[in-house]
Amino acid sequence: MGAGGDKGEMREIAETRAAGRDAEFDALIERITSSGGEIIEDETVPLYTEVGMDEFEVGEERIVEFNLNGMDIKLFRKKETHSLQGSGHQKHLEELDIPRVTINMKRKPETATEWQTVDLEDMF
Repeated sequence: MGAGGDKGEMREIAETRAAGRDAEFDALIERITSSGGEIIEDETVPLYTEVGMDEFEVGEERIVEFNLNGMDIKLFRKKETHSLQGSGHQKHLEELDIPRVTINMKRKPETATEWQTVDLEDMF
């Protein structure tokens, strides 16, 4: 503690944490391709939020689709860099110190039509 009160998180630590999350996603892709998975699609699209009639970009989503042993697999990584703050007419975007990253996985047999959400811990 000491003098000076509350101190914010150091910028270097926040950047390292964000880079670690990106590396975790890349490691999942590497693990699937090294197991024989074939990348079908790898796409990055912006994430938007609506405020009234306006849309604002708040991050990006990367979707990677694989085929592995007769199973279609989709990995989703949402990386939010801004959050919507306030209420009513006072809404505004605020940049996050550390991007909010979520990673999800879905799979389905090649012959099926419905995707099932998979717990990443169960998959590997």
